[in-house]
Amino acid sequence: MSAPELEGGAARQPLPQRIANGIMGGANVIATAWILVIMVMILVDVIGRNAFLTPLAGVPEMVKYSIVGIVFLQVAHSHRHGELIRSDGLLGALTRRAPRTGAALDMLAQLAGVAVALMIAWSVWPKVIRAYERGEMEGISGHFQMPVWPFLAIVTAGSVLLAVSFLISAIYAAQRIAR
Repeated sequence: MSAPELEGGAARQPLPQRIANGIMGGANVIATAWILVIMVMILVDVIGRNAFLTPLAGVPEMVKYSIVGIVFLQVAHSHRHGELIRSDGLLGALTRRAPRTGAALDMLAQLAGVAVALMIAWSVWPKVIRAYERGEMEGISGHFQMPVWPFLAIVTAGSVLLAVSFLISAIYAAQRIAR
């Protein structure tokens, strides 16, 4: 199913939903810009390696952590716009035959998404604190090192945004049940 709660324009959405959509959209823009920066870094690294025998320090480490950060910055926006991978053949058929039952099943699925996203955030947050307090670094000492905690914080924040997105969709499904 697409995200019908986005139809009708932003003016018809409640303020908290508009704020959440704005934050999710902003996170998506940041992730897209981050992809462009990573592409340039990889290009400079490849040219430096092959043309000058001097690679750009830290590119493998930055790419490794960036991929995870980018995914978690974009996942909530993808869900809000109905672009998250989902198998809804059964839900679609059920919704056509029994709209309220379909909406109830959709609401349960969205609430399960809230639970899973919050579990991810809950399990990663202590790692953020520990990595920050210990000054955990990725890379080779004396060559290139970067802190780990910002990437873990992005995973936590992205998971919370995803939980908010699932919650908004669950509320919309509950409204469809009530109609």
